[in-house]
Amino acid sequence: MNENSRGIEIVKQQGQGGVSITVGGESVSTQGKPLDVQLSKQQAYVYLLTDCSGSMSGYKLDQAKQGILNFATDALKNDYRVGLISFDTEARLICEPVGDIQILTPGVRAMRVGGSTNMVKAIKLAHDKLKGLVGTRVIVMATDGMPDNADATLKAARAAKDAGIDFIAIGTDDANQNFLGKLATRQDLAAKVSSDMFAQAIASASNLLPAPRGIIKRQ
Repeated sequence: MNENSRGIEIVKQQGQGGVSITVGGESVSTQGKPLDVQLSKQQAYVYLLTDCSGSMSGYKLDQAKQGILNFATDALKNDYRVGLISFDTEARLICEPVGDIQILTPGVRAMRVGGSTNMVKAIKLAHDKLKGLVGTRVIVMATDGMPDNADATLKAARAAKDAGIDFIAIGTDDANQNFLGKLATRQDLAAKVSSDMFAQAIASASNLLPAPRGIIKRQ
């Protein structure tokens, strides 16, 4: 039996009359004997980092807002708490991770554009907020261009990934696919799309979120 979609794997052991159970990388083996275990999930957290620089005005910001709300709706169904950070010349915490779309929505609707593209501050802010949390942690970046400082941005993203935080990058227009790939944890977690597909791409990023890591408690 394989339950990988939920982060659980149960494998029958040939010739041993038992099974091995793996949840979130931790395994136990029955070895043919009864074993009383409790399987549970850790909490999962994701911060959406949304580009609100001047180039995002009009249609692109509207696309981003719709994509964020659709993303959050799906992420919440998958046991994630969703937070929001906007960035232009500065980074702003719009909402701490919450489990209710009604709490998140006003902050999304209120986002405005202006200024440059300071991804560094946004990533560092998300990293600072996530580092004290226990469980699955993810940053999702949505942008239409390149940052003010590419090297510093990659360094900030690398620090977050080194701390065990997954990174997904979605770009459009002047975003660079190669740069997005360097930001992301893996190449398949980075995508560049046309402006009219921006909302859909952000929303679809919910399908890239890792399953909340499980834990095994022996009774």
